[in-house]
Amino acid sequence: MKKIKTIYEYFSEYTKEDIDAVLAMLTEEEKELITLRYGDDLENPQTSEYWTIADSKRFYGTLIDKIKKILAKKLADEKRQKNYERMREEELMSSLFSLLREEYSNSELCEKLNINSQQLCKLLTDLKNKGIAYATKYYYDGSIKYGNITKLPAFNKYNINPFKEIIMNGNENSLKLLLISDLHLGNELERIDLVNRAFNYCIKNGINIILCGGDFIDGSFGKGNKTIPDLYQQIEYFLKNYPYDKNILTFGVAGDHDLCVLNKLSLDFIEICKNSRPDIVIGGYSNSVINIKNDKIHLFHRISYYGVPYRFDAVKAPIVLHGHYHKFVANMANNALHICIPSICEIRNMMPGALELNICFEKGYIVNSVIKHLYFGTQDIVLSELRLMLPKERNFSNAEDLNAIDINETSNDNKVLEKSINCDCK
Repeated sequence: MKKIKTIYEYFSEYTKEDIDAVLAMLTEEEKELITLRYGDDLENPQTSEYWTIADSKRFYGTLIDKIKKILAKKLADEKRQKNYERMREEELMSSLFSLLREEYSNSELCEKLNINSQQLCKLLTDLKNKGIAYATKYYYDGSIKYGNITKLPAFNKYNINPFKEIIMNGNENSLKLLLISDLHLGNELERIDLVNRAFNYCIKNGINIILCGGDFIDGSFGKGNKTIPDLYQQIEYFLKNYPYDKNILTFGVAGDHDLCVLNKLSLDFIEICKNSRPDIVIGGYSNSVINIKNDKIHLFHRISYYGVPYRFDAVKAPIVLHGHYHKFVANMANNALHICIPSICEIRNMMPGALELNICFEKGYIVNSVIKHLYFGTQDIVLSELRLMLPKERNFSNAEDLNAIDINETSNDNKVLEKSINCDCK
């Protein structure tokens, strides 16, 4: 018996999805005719024994022609829509390029172009892929401002320099930050619910800047079972599930678990975040430096392999934030305040949490700080609070690793690690 063509082979210039969509639009009588011709399994056709010459005339004389016209119209409509979307995108890119001659924030650009933040991110990436350079500036209120670059020094300052800058108003002399670390997304011991709680804490308490100590994803090794073994899928999971708020920026350092993706698959976690999530700003692997006013904060995540250096020798920061250790410790060493950030997952930590860091400035320099150890239980709980003055001498040198501080001495018992003072931060 001669094998008949499937309906998909009959309309081979169209996709299976397109054909199925048209078949679903047919009348019940027309669907019965299709079943008579092909049976219940359209990919393995078998004509019914009740198929007649009259049915054949109706099928080939009327129904096939109807399906062909609907498919042709659908294809033409899709082509028109694609052309419209392409023209719309080209128009938006041209408008965005013109707006970059001024300096507008991300929310202002979205409003002027009538687009959302995801669309703005795509347009900016498309401009970059066309070779168009623009300045990116980050502000303490969580906003990002984009502007035109007309001189090479400006390009170096805002795009090439590994130091990231949080710009504050001149009359602002205090800043509240939330510190998180070691999310290990993709591991069964992750606590994405607590990451969301951390964002909610920021919203409730007027915090616009989060500093992360690294290991955003779990990578290819470590403790606990991996719920997402595929490394690329881990990154996609992170990009999709890490919270977003238009008034919150996350500055971070990439840790050893983030770096292993580069080693295994040549996937640069930092570059992927840069292209997909402008609200996540990662300065580098192992080391990242945040300039604030006349001072800086050093984000450090110890990586003892892949040839990554233990420290960034050019940094002389009064505050060094450490990821990797999954516990809260605060100590003064070499005239700098070293803070180990607790993990916000359950790997090596049965009480995941975060820190609120309030810093005060005098003549643009950080002079004192308040550290609150946070636990997100049935409600947000402050487990402990430390008030520390930073030395006015700026001749500190960073520790090569944690040998200079005692990581076994936790601050949860409210013990004063150095001379503590009452801070004037509000």
